[in-house]
Amino acid sequence: MGFIKGALFGAVAYAAIQHITKKDILTGRSILDDILEKAPEFVDKTRSLAQEVGIISDSAIEPNTEGYLDYR
Repeated sequence: MGFIKGALFGAVAYAAIQHITKKDILTGRSILDDILEKAPEFVDKTRSLAQEVGIISDSAIEPNTEGYLDYR
C-alpha cells in the first residue's frame, strides 16, 4: 500500500511540475514565469500585512492587565 501511495504522489507531483512549467502557446510564458515576475509584489504585500498584524497584536492585550491570565 505504501508503494502505491508513493507512486501516486510521485505521479501527481510530476504532472503538477509539468503543468506549471509548460509554456503557453500564445505568450510563450509559463505559470512559473508569472509567479516569479510577481514575487516582489507578494513580498511587499506580506511585509505590510505582517507590520499591521504586529501593530494590532502589540496593542491588543498588555501583560498584567484585565483579561490577561498568567499561568506561571
